[in-house]
Amino acid sequence: LHMDVDAIAFTGSGTVGRRLLDYSARSNLKRVFLELGGKSPNIVFADAPDLKQAAIVSANGIFRNSGQVCVAGSRLLVQSSVYDRFM
Repeated sequence: LHMDVDAIAFTGSGTVGRRLLDYSARSNLKRVFLELGGKSPNIVFADAPDLKQAAIVSANGIFRNSGQVCVAGSRLLVQSSVYDRFM
């Protein structure tokens, strides 16, 4: 809320992000840059050289650090021609 703060950059929860936007509006309309948990995709194409390794990396991408990182691979996009083999 301090009027001398011109901008805020925050990575975290949507709840706190909403609060920061509210505080910005109630003070000097400071710029607010938010990264709120993200939905980073892992993308697997048909020409992936090793589908088994791609599956391992994809699983680790969401479960490493209990998914508590802003780049956690919380979505998985797999090209339809290799979907059944990948899954």
